[in-house]
Amino acid sequence: MPRPPISVLVHTYNEADQIAECLRSVAWADEIYLLDSFSTDRTVEIARETIPSLHVEQRVSLGSAAQKNYGMDRASHDWILVIDADERVTAELRDEIIETLSGSPRNWAYSIGRRNFILGEELRFSGLQRDRVTRLFHRKHARYPNRRVHADLVVDGTLGRLREKYLHYYVRSLDHFGEKMTRYGTWGAAQLFLDGRRASRYQMLTHPVIRFLRDYILNLGFLDGTIGMLSVWMHAYYTFWKYAKLWEYCQLERAGKPVPLPALDLEAERWLRPWEQRRDQALNVATESPEAAAEAESIATKIVS
Repeated sequence: MPRPPISVLVHTYNEADQIAECLRSVAWADEIYLLDSFSTDRTVEIARETIPSLHVEQRVSLGSAAQKNYGMDRASHDWILVIDADERVTAELRDEIIETLSGSPRNWAYSIGRRNFILGEELRFSGLQRDRVTRLFHRKHARYPNRRVHADLVVDGTLGRLREKYLHYYVRSLDHFGEKMTRYGTWGAAQLFLDGRRASRYQMLTHPVIRFLRDYILNLGFLDGTIGMLSVWMHAYYTFWKYAKLWEYCQLERAGKPVPLPALDLEAERWLRPWEQRRDQALNVATESPEAAAEAESIATKIVS
């Protein structure tokens, strides 16, 4: 039985040095949809030169989750593979994806491990040895939640695991690493603030220390040598910056001053979960007749289970 067609979703901002290799690694897909956040370098031009049939759209980024939900709604096919510009699909992962979707897939979504590289060297410990992301899924049974950062895919059903892994070129330079951790820390602080969390001097001090000790000792970061030490220190810095920014947001709030939170996607349709929509539609039918009510209850039960 032939596999269902696959749409690959990539969202980018100034990834001119990475995008060509990324796209070549997924050139086998039935559609590649690039959602660009108005890059100021040659990302889009290089992407079009690499894959002439590329579907390109530009949209202001309101967070990774919002971009992915927007993109999956506009992709041509139900099965979606999400990949970042700094990731690569190996030939082995490609073959496993095709084999998994051929016939009748057992799950609506699959997680994929990542081999992380820092400054050209692979990081084997430091907590990243368990790094997995849910990136292959059926869009009618999966949705990202309304979070600015660290939004894990919500799946209507069981989650499978693929054996093969992405290659993830996580850090290209120390400047890149520092900028990334600062940006992610700011986003993380904004999400905590929106969730009603507050920060103290104690948290700013203890959370980074705990993060360092956990990743360097318990997660064996010391076995990764110099890059392990760099990775653990920078993630400890990310933790410090997140709580420092949260503290700053709280101080501004107490002073009655504006809190400069990142822009959020307020479109309700961006966060609707397809299976909940189907359940609501089925239950609405219940008002029409007793027969329709029984059928709706049956459908809703199947969807929930």
